[in-house]
Amino acid sequence: MAAAAHNGLKDITAHLSSQQYWRLRIGIGHPRDLIPESARAGAKPDVANYVLKPPRREEQDVIDASVERALAVMPQIIKGELERAMTQLHRNP
Repeated sequence: MAAAAHNGLKDITAHLSSQQYWRLRIGIGHPRDLIPESARAGAKPDVANYVLKPPRREEQDVIDASVERALAVMPQIIKGELERAMTQLHRNP
């Protein structure tokens, strides 16, 4: 599993001495999506700042809902019903 330039995952892998662990990916978009399309040419959004800054209230609400959905499928994951869990997670809320 690649860390995808995410130092937090590199740290987890180092502490576990393994890349064999599950993770839940919650997409947060990209700062270029906040730039009007007409101004995107040549724009270099600050990705590190975008990723590391605290989320706005509406973004936090979406994160919280995503975590709740993940917790709801934990029983299926523990039972090894990964396809069922993934189907539930990928369904529109």
